[in-house]
Amino acid sequence: MRSGYGALWLALLAGCGGGSGKTPDAGAAGAMGAAGTAGSVGDAAGEPSSPTDGGPDDAPPLGCDPAGRFGAPASTFTLPVKSGAAIDYADVQKSLPTVDWKTLDRLYIPAGAYPQLMLGNLPARDHAHPLVITNLGGQVKIGPSKGANYIWSMGGGSGWVLTGRYDAVSKTGDAAFPGHACGAYAQSAGKYGIVSDDAFDFTAPYLHMGIAVQGASDFEIEFVEVLRSGFAGIRLINPRAAGDAATPMANVSVHDVYVHDTGGEGFYFGWTGMPPSNLFPGLQIYNCRLLRTGNEALQIQDLGDGSHVHHNVFASGGLHWLDNGLGRYQDNTTQVLTRAGKVEIDHNVFVDGAGSWLNSFYAPEPGDGAMQVAYHDNYFANTLSLGVWIGGTSAAGSTVTFQNNAFRGLVWGYEPIAPDPGAGATVFAVDNAFVGALALTNNRWEGMRALAPGGQAITSSGNVNGAVPELAFRDAGWPLLVGHHLTAWAPKATVVTGAPAVTYHIGDVVTYGDAPDLYRCTADTAAGPPPDHPEAWAKLPAPVDDMRVTGADYAGYGVP
Repeated sequence: MRSGYGALWLALLAGCGGGSGKTPDAGAAGAMGAAGTAGSVGDAAGEPSSPTDGGPDDAPPLGCDPAGRFGAPASTFTLPVKSGAAIDYADVQKSLPTVDWKTLDRLYIPAGAYPQLMLGNLPARDHAHPLVITNLGGQVKIGPSKGANYIWSMGGGSGWVLTGRYDAVSKTGDAAFPGHACGAYAQSAGKYGIVSDDAFDFTAPYLHMGIAVQGASDFEIEFVEVLRSGFAGIRLINPRAAGDAATPMANVSVHDVYVHDTGGEGFYFGWTGMPPSNLFPGLQIYNCRLLRTGNEALQIQDLGDGSHVHHNVFASGGLHWLDNGLGRYQDNTTQVLTRAGKVEIDHNVFVDGAGSWLNSFYAPEPGDGAMQVAYHDNYFANTLSLGVWIGGTSAAGSTVTFQNNAFRGLVWGYEPIAPDPGAGATVFAVDNAFVGALALTNNRWEGMRALAPGGQAITSSGNVNGAVPELAFRDAGWPLLVGHHLTAWAPKATVVTGAPAVTYHIGDVVTYGDAPDLYRCTADTAAGPPPDHPEAWAKLPAPVDDMRVTGADYAGYGVP
């Protein structure tokens, strides 16, 4: 489905980059999946129903999370849809005028496979009485929709929740698709009530977001799975042009989601182009697994006061570090840009990056004021290049602190695209233009690198250089190895000119194909692709993705 919104989508794509930057000098391109025009939905418009009219399975609760989180619904409505057709409501309130959008408790999406989903002009509601949008009668799967200008677009309103959580009391989700409920992380792929699967649609010029939301605030996304998106897994933004009034995307909560095997970022929140942009105050991200992403696993911009990122696992960002159509500097585990207020990032696991574990930028806009950014009690492991990159500016009185973090596995392996910097490398690389007070306290790191460069406004106390215990997962089911960054197989490093063919070494692990499949290198080789060369590549089982942390050293880190 194509529409006039394609031009907006392309304008957003062209506008990304340059404003916040990527290490060290380039911006990330990206885009917000645009809304399309309303099309036929097939069936006649439905009528509001009682909570017992075809509601979710009334099986007993699974016995882990308390049932009844949203309370029993007093009113429900099931979207009229046609099996196999797009769900297309560019203005859901106008399209369904018989619904009382001020009081509706549940908006049901009937189980089925749909190429696209659009829910635009969602209502403004109070968090105390949210509109809960959930699956009905089984699993809802959106995509793929090859060649269309979006796969999943939502927008407008506030106080709504998108959830695939099974809850018999709240009448949400479905007992057969509980996702990772009760700790069932292992092989939970395909078992969520709501799934977005784009099948890696790279059809130009449309780079799909697994789920895209714009023009909204105070909403929540939970218990969904996003995989194989052509670009970002979940994209959130309130666009703002010069002269527009500020419309912050405030108090957004994204938690208990599973994003994996994406073409671009896992999460891509906020604006990476030139200012002005809208703030993200009160952003909450927790209990998420963001795994095996083409660009950064987590890229969040414009953070404002009250933002909190905690108890997540971000693993193997930057799979396309060798061959990326957007160019270099998209290959980190994480990128965070803060503008103002208190921001806390703690008890996360950041593992396996190519460029760095973390790009931490600071870019206040007029009126933002000071910021206090705290990274504490996080685990960082395994990169091929940098550790943490610090850059940008800050208002008077701003502080950035790293406290009680663990750093290990800094092994140079970036030779295909950059020379080894040698003895001058440090765990923290600080841009000479950085303006702010940086404090490093009680961190642990191992290896020969110094912790941070001298001659800048950095205070350091209680940091220890020595052996750092390695964190273990319950059952990742795929290798996360020092010096062997998981890589999307490519014959050469196209992100730089004149690069020779890439030689893969014994132990290297790559992704390949649309599944995608994992292959381990068993003999040094520059040949490929892997399926054509069994003498050098062994196919591995599919990942398990139980990323819970085991052992006492990092108890309380990562997903629960």
